[in-house]
Amino acid sequence: MKKFILLLLPLLAISFTSAYSSQEQKEAYERAYSKWITTQPFEKANLNWYITRQQLAKMLVRFYEARRWEIVYVSDPNACPFTDKASITEDLKPFVHAACELWYMGVWIKKFNPTWKVTRAQFGTTLSRVMFWWHFDGWTPYYQKHLEWLKNKWIMDNISNPNTNEKRGDIMVILKKANDELDNEIKELMSDK
Repeated sequence: MKKFILLLLPLLAISFTSAYSSQEQKEAYERAYSKWITTQPFEKANLNWYITRQQLAKMLVRFYEARRWEIVYVSDPNACPFTDKASITEDLKPFVHAACELWYMGVWIKKFNPTWKVTRAQFGTTLSRVMFWWHFDGWTPYYQKHLEWLKNKWIMDNISNPNTNEKRGDIMVILKKANDELDNEIKELMSDK
């Protein structure tokens, strides 16, 4: 039994480490805070917390708004009739409905499962949809082309374990990389003219 515990300890330590440096996370978090992607100041943020589906919906909608300089309004709160609607935190309901109405999250499902932890597969798929709509949808597994595209664009570093739960600090870094990539693509388009 002692050997098993000793072998397990290094694995536990690895599972709680972040893929990005604390400085990288801090800069990405402060940028996200300045764009209202998150509303917790850095001093109160716990970058090692896992993120839930309802929290991700808010971040994705805010990311979309920051990129397009517009506010998203839910035209029909019943457009996504989740059977577990009552379990969505009240202040996050508009974001969950907006993410569903914009076809980023919650599409084709009956339950939203708002408190479930977000996996790398879910985050990569939804971020890819925010950036380029459904261009990579329709593959098996559903996330494969989304994650490959994000890795090829240097937005997401590690796609080897799509079932890894995402942490707040890592999501902030990836959102910053996604924003930078979109800025670079716009610059390239403008320089071609």
